[in-house]
Amino acid sequence: MNALKILEIAGVVLWIIYLLLAVNEKIACWIFGILASCITIYNFYHGKLYSEAIVNVYYVGAGIYGWYYWAKQKKASGTNNTPVSKWTVKKHFFTYSLTIVAALLWGSFMHKNTDSPRPYIDSFTACFSFLTTFMEARKILTTWINWFCINIVLVYLQVDRGLPVYAGLSALFAFMSIIGFIKWRRSYMSLQPN
Repeated sequence: MNALKILEIAGVVLWIIYLLLAVNEKIACWIFGILASCITIYNFYHGKLYSEAIVNVYYVGAGIYGWYYWAKQKKASGTNNTPVSKWTVKKHFFTYSLTIVAALLWGSFMHKNTDSPRPYIDSFTACFSFLTTFMEARKILTTWINWFCINIVLVYLQVDRGLPVYAGLSALFAFMSIIGFIKWRRSYMSLQPN
């Protein structure tokens, strides 16, 4: 087993720990997400998934922000967890529209300037991952719907680039997104007035 494969497996293990903690609204998830992102940057760069490598650089910063925000909101709310919230349809439409434009521009840039074999798919998953990570840090309920869609596409992309362990992780993430949505929805509903 070569060093790249060992790092791929280590990254996947850290991502699984992160996911289990995030689904259960545990603030420690961010520590494991930061560590997993650091390893994934290296692996995706070598797999020529440049946009996804860049997303993982962002994940490191988002992990720090998420950790800070969850701790701040937990303290402000006086509960054990940061409360789950919802965005309006208008806010979703606006942010999704901006994300699509950004993905098209980024994909065009990657197509012209890199050897990425799937620059547009890579850019769409990357741009929507940026948005969805921000939503997760803010504990927006529809985070999990986004992650489900992103991870289904990532399975294809990672298999295509010869990263089967990450493809398996993305498949697991897609499945766990369903569980995450159910748990976060339950948490959201428990804070709503009867």
